[in-house]
Amino acid sequence: MSRYLGSEHGLGPEGEEGSSGGGQAQLHGYASDMPGAGMPFVYNRDRMIAEFGKFIIADESPFSFDESPNYEYFNRVALQPQYRRVPRDTLKRRTQQSYYAYRGYLMEIFRTYDGRVSLTSDTWTSTYGEPFVCVTAHRIDDDWLLQKRIICFEAMEEAHNGFNIKTRIVSCCKNFHLVEKLFSISLDNATASTSAMQFLKEDPSIKLVLNGSLMHVRCCAHILNLCVQDGLDELRTLLEPIRNVIRWIRAARSAKRIFKQNCEEYGLRKKVIVLDTSTRWNSTYKLLHDAIAYRDVLTNMYNESRATDRQFITNDHWSLAKIVHDVRETFDNATHIFSYVYEPNIHMLILECIKIICTIKQTSLANPGVAVKRLLDNMKVKWCAYFIEFPPIYAIAAILDPGVKLEGLTNLLTLYYQQLDVQFDVLMFLIM
Repeated sequence: MSRYLGSEHGLGPEGEEGSSGGGQAQLHGYASDMPGAGMPFVYNRDRMIAEFGKFIIADESPFSFDESPNYEYFNRVALQPQYRRVPRDTLKRRTQQSYYAYRGYLMEIFRTYDGRVSLTSDTWTSTYGEPFVCVTAHRIDDDWLLQKRIICFEAMEEAHNGFNIKTRIVSCCKNFHLVEKLFSISLDNATASTSAMQFLKEDPSIKLVLNGSLMHVRCCAHILNLCVQDGLDELRTLLEPIRNVIRWIRAARSAKRIFKQNCEEYGLRKKVIVLDTSTRWNSTYKLLHDAIAYRDVLTNMYNESRATDRQFITNDHWSLAKIVHDVRETFDNATHIFSYVYEPNIHMLILECIKIICTIKQTSLANPGVAVKRLLDNMKVKWCAYFIEFPPIYAIAAILDPGVKLEGLTNLLTLYYQQLDVQFDVLMFLIM
C-alpha cells in the first residue's frame, strides 16, 4: 500500500518557484494514464506546474487559484505530501511559456504541411466590453483524421469592418505559413464578413483555389439561427403564458413547493425547466420540449393563479407549442450535424436542408392557422435569402459521397426546389 513520505499534518512553508526537495522523490505508488496501473510514480514539480497551468486555462480559473492555504493543505494531506503552492506570477509565466512553445510547434506543423487548410473566424465583444477576434484552422492529418487548432485569439480594438477583419486573417495566415495553403473560410453572415471575403479574394498574397469560387462558405448554423429568430418574433407573445409560469416556478419558493406537489400527483419527477434566452434559439426548443411533458402541471398552476383576471393557458397554447417544438426539432438535429468538428459533414448539408424545407412545407399545409403561417413564412423567406442556390462546394462534396453521387444529387436538388416552389435549372447549376 502507498503511504505518505512527509508529515501527515501541517502546511509548512509557502511554495516557491522551482522543484521542491529535489523534485524527484519516488512514492510507493503507481501512475499512468489510467489509475491503478503503470510505472512507479515520480513527483516532479516542474511537470505539476505545467499540468496545473493546463487545468487553470481549460477550467477558466484565476491564476490565484493555487494560493489558497486550504487548497495546499488538501493536496499535501490527501494527494502529495511534497506539494507546495504555486505563486500566481510563476503560474502565469509558465503558462505563457507553454503557450509560446506550442505556438511555435503549430507554426512548424503548418509550415511543413503539404495540403490545404480551411479556416473559421469570428469577432465579438465580451460581456465586459472587450472586443476579440478568433481564427481556427482545420486540416486533415497523415492518418486522414480531421484536426482543428486555434491559431489566433487576440484583442481587436479596431472597428469590426470588412477590411480590418481581412487584415487580421491575412496576418494570421502569414504567421502560420498558410497564405498559399488556404482552401476555404467560414464566417457568419454579417455584412462585414461578406465584405472581408471580397477583400481576401482581391489580396494578391492569398493563393486561391479556382479563382476563389470555393473560398467563402457561409456558416450554416448561423443561417439556421437567423431563420428561427425571425419566426420567434411572431411567437413570443403567444407563448408568453407558458414562459411566465416557468419563470414563476423558478423565482418563488411557494411556486416550487406547489410544482413539486403537482408533479407527485401526476406521477412525474420534479424537474427544473430552464428558461430560454434570446441569443440561443435552441434554448426555446429545449424549454418547449420540457414544458410539453409537464403541460398538465403547468396549466393547472397557471390557471389557478390567474383565475381572477381570467387569463388562462388553453389547449390552443399547447397545440401551438407542439407545432413549434416539432419544427424546431428538425432545426435542432440539423444544428448538431452542422456543428460537427472532428467528422466530415459537408456532404450531408444539402440533405439536411431538404429535411428542413420539407418540414416547413408539410407543417404549413397541415396547420393553416394565421400564427403558424406567419411563423413559417418568415422562416422560409429568411432561408431563401441564403439558400436559393447552394455553394458549389456543397455539390462537390455530395457527388463524392458514394451514397449520393451525381444522380442522387440531381434528384435531391430537384426535390429541394419543388418544396420551395421555385423554378431552378438544376442541370445548369451542376454544369456550372
